[in-house]
Amino acid sequence: MKAITNLVKGMMIVMVSLLVFSCSDGEDGAIGPAGQDGINGVDGTNGTDGNDGGDGTDGQNGEDGQPGTANVIYSDWIPADFPGGGATDKSMLLLSSLTAFDKDTDAILVYGRNPANALFFNVYKLPYFNIDNEEFYNMVLGEGFGFESLRVEARTTDGLLKAFGFFDDFRYVIIPGGVATNPTSSATKSAKDYSSMSYDEIITLFNIPE
Repeated sequence: MKAITNLVKGMMIVMVSLLVFSCSDGEDGAIGPAGQDGINGVDGTNGTDGNDGGDGTDGQNGEDGQPGTANVIYSDWIPADFPGGGATDKSMLLLSSLTAFDKDTDAILVYGRNPANALFFNVYKLPYFNIDNEEFYNMVLGEGFGFESLRVEARTTDGLLKAFGFFDDFRYVIIPGGVATNPTSSATKSAKDYSSMSYDEIITLFNIPE
């Protein structure tokens, strides 16, 4: 019994000792030397500026447009419509009124179209003399009271009766005086100048559709 008592006492003494040591603060250690300053970082280099882009190439100038047809009057191809039967002369109407036409300054051109074959036509400016058939075709301005008409007249040169079937159709082109032949120029041609030009030259000059 005494031995157990002594054992308990010994254990209590150990426990008290442990509590004393755990509650007491340990002494602070000595302050260590200061560390070396760090090396300053290297400044970054500025990026290289890009090269300026080169100037673009100027575009080419567009071609001058063809002369307009705003003031030029032209018809479609009008089928030949002479009276039937044989005769020494016949007439057909192309345009019933020419009130805006000035015969002193304006040019009026009439063309007839003869079928060379199924795909191609020959175009002739009137007046035209068909030597093979002894036929003469001409354009005529018919004057009246307050109006003028445009007609195609055909007549024989041998006095024989004819049907006048050389041309399939006709068309006219009226060019007012003072119309410039080039949009960048004020130069004009006379009615005589236009009459000396071919059909292809006229439709090309004034951009007239075929």
